[in-house]
Amino acid sequence: MWSYSVSIGAEERVWTSRKGADVTAQLLRVEGGEAILITPLLKTVTLKIEDLSLVDRLYLVEYGGVDPSAVTKSEVGVPEKDARDMSKTFERVKEKFVLGTDDDLQYDMLKTEHFYVITQGKIRPIDVAEVAERLWRGMAFQHVNFREDWGARRKLIFLVEDKKAYAKLGDWYKAHLLTLEGEHMRDVAVRARMLWEESSSQTIYMPDPIVAKLNIFGTAKAFQIGDIKNSYTEVFGAFPTHSLSGTLLSEFIGGIADYAEDGAMALRIGHAYYKEIKLAGHTETSLLDAEVYDQDEIVKAKGFDDGTKWAKTLRELVRKGKVEPSLEKLLGWKEVKDLTPESIVLCYSFAYYLQSTPERLNSFANMIRRVQYDGAMPVPLELAKLYGFKTSKEFETDWTEFIKSQDFK
Repeated sequence: MWSYSVSIGAEERVWTSRKGADVTAQLLRVEGGEAILITPLLKTVTLKIEDLSLVDRLYLVEYGGVDPSAVTKSEVGVPEKDARDMSKTFERVKEKFVLGTDDDLQYDMLKTEHFYVITQGKIRPIDVAEVAERLWRGMAFQHVNFREDWGARRKLIFLVEDKKAYAKLGDWYKAHLLTLEGEHMRDVAVRARMLWEESSSQTIYMPDPIVAKLNIFGTAKAFQIGDIKNSYTEVFGAFPTHSLSGTLLSEFIGGIADYAEDGAMALRIGHAYYKEIKLAGHTETSLLDAEVYDQDEIVKAKGFDDGTKWAKTLRELVRKGKVEPSLEKLLGWKEVKDLTPESIVLCYSFAYYLQSTPERLNSFANMIRRVQYDGAMPVPLELAKLYGFKTSKEFETDWTEFIKSQDFK
């Protein structure tokens, strides 16, 4: 417990408590283990420091005179699950979202604070909208500048129920890609052609006029509901949780330079699986990619068959010496074709380890800020030092012990 009595005049900002709704307020003072806030309507709000987001606690250390130990003296928790029901704030938009004259290219729209969820078919958007907002809150809870970087924009999410309508969206998208220039967009067009019918979700580059009109991000996420409808009819359905959590992390850290790709795939894949299993209790996600340089080939990869027992299976393999965690190897994986079931689950264990204690979570937030600003993952030694180790071998030893322990679930 901390004991302070500090009076402060501070900026108005959004405060996030794991046990309540977000509050826009100024910091009035810190007293005992509580932050005393005042809202624009001059209402006083008292929040326990230990329940505040990592971002808020870092702010209190820097501007509120709070001891730095406050940063790590709090439970890791699950802020995505702690959030209150957000669906009451969702708003159905009267006008359709239109990509063409065909009925299958006209979508119903649901507007949330940070997303547009648009649907084609009978699928209800509420649960996916709820998980998107909860995942957004989880990122804002843990990462400095996430809220500010996101700003007033929204992310567009397509939910398409049947394959025919999804194919028409794909035809529209492939035609749109032909209007875009540059080597990268040509690569995107080839991948879209190869993967559209095979994949259950795709990232879509949206036309500039739509981006400007709706004030949305330049890329959207499209989901083909298909045969896994149950995953979209509950909050924290496994597949959308995986896909959207990976999308939010990628949106935040931005592009990784071509010369600095080492580690980026392990981070993104591991984080998406970590959130999927943490929130849904299992994984049902396989990975797809297109090999477009040597030959046109679709590459598939997945983890262990039983999506409820990844930790138990990997623990046994590591204890028997059949799998040995290697930071250098993990950070060297760049393509889906490089991955085996064991390596995918190692990515999961890596992301889990990085966020498994308050101290590690603070280091993880620092690492993500570094990736965001540098456009590259830290090399093994630098990553180890971010986590308080002198060598990458010390990091690997601690990571390995974590996998062997019952803390890895």
